[in-house]
Amino acid sequence: MKQPIYVLPQAIVFDMDGTLIDSERLQLQCFMEMTEKYGYEARDEIYLQCIGATGAVARNILVDAYGPQFPLQEVLTDWRERYEELLASGALQLKEGARLMLETATSQGIPCALATQTRRVLTEKKLQLTGVLDYFDALVTGDDVQRGKPDPEHYIVAAAKLGAEPEACWALEDSENGVRSALSAGCVVYQIPDLVPVSATYTNLGQTILNSLVEVAEILEIAIAATIVSRE
Repeated sequence: MKQPIYVLPQAIVFDMDGTLIDSERLQLQCFMEMTEKYGYEARDEIYLQCIGATGAVARNILVDAYGPQFPLQEVLTDWRERYEELLASGALQLKEGARLMLETATSQGIPCALATQTRRVLTEKKLQLTGVLDYFDALVTGDDVQRGKPDPEHYIVAAAKLGAEPEACWALEDSENGVRSALSAGCVVYQIPDLVPVSATYTNLGQTILNSLVEVAEILEIAIAATIVSRE
């Protein structure tokens, strides 16, 4: 595992689900409810394989796990409806330290972008529901790229939108695919695992692994302080 880099970034790029917003638990709940509704065994390890995957890959995971007779479209339709119900109920929350991280960055004039595989309409809805949409200078959603993570396109596009070089950007991710995407783009990567712990295979890719965004904010504050001292 790489040690933190206490150098002020030109920009910060956040993943959304599982990193900025505590949404994966809601999605897992929907998955468990819908598979049981259609008479299938609800196995959380199947959903966990879908985290960080593109929609097409996630659909293949479900069919491979449950067989070709699995009513995929019906399950997905009911899943989306149930998820919308949970969003409307106010169940969606920010991850610990998310607002602190955004406030610290913006207070220093560090631009922030979002890099998510979620479609733009739902992305904006989630950011509005959690009250953080206005913190972002750019959004790169699943509608804005040709290739999903682990391809680096999300992070290359996000850096370009912020006028920064990827190597000078911090990328904040929870999933292995997201980490691979950001590292391939050249970003400094902080991984904050969510529902899926970091496997032994992925502990030494070049990312720094932390427990929460609070810890990332602490590193940022140290970098800010070091920059102030160097200017004196």
